Amino acid sequence: MKAIVCLDKSRGMMFNNRRQSRDEILNEKVASLVGDGSLYLNEYSAKLFEGKCALAVSDDFCQVAGENDFCFIENIPCPIEKADEVYIFWWNRDYPGDTYFNVDLNESGFKRVKKEDFEGKSHPKITLEIYRRG
Repeated sequence: MKAIVCLDKSRGMMFNNRRQSRDEILNEKVASLVGDGSLYLNEYSAKLFEGKCALAVSDDFCQVAGENDFCFIENIPCPIEKADEVYIFWWNRDYPGDTYFNVDLNESGFKRVKKEDFEGKSHPKITLEIYRRG
């Protein structure tokens, strides 16, 4: 599985049961990563990607996703043991947070293979980092 998460500078994912931020350009970039496949996610996240790519919406999306499937993870813990790649979109700012990405990718056997900055619609700078196991 290829896990996709969005984090602030403090590794925050959510605050008060809501996403910290969102960006239309980032959503289009995620859809382009997915390509002709399906993006696996839960109902909470599905509205972000409606009409942008094929969606596989399920409460247990991380369990049903296959090895090469992309999973957009916002409001659940990241099942790092199932992931072979992790795509982190950094908001490059701090937001209030109470749910955090508490995975140490280096200790979990991942290495960064790509880093790319781009301008979003609502964020002047978003950084994408791609980590691969092994």
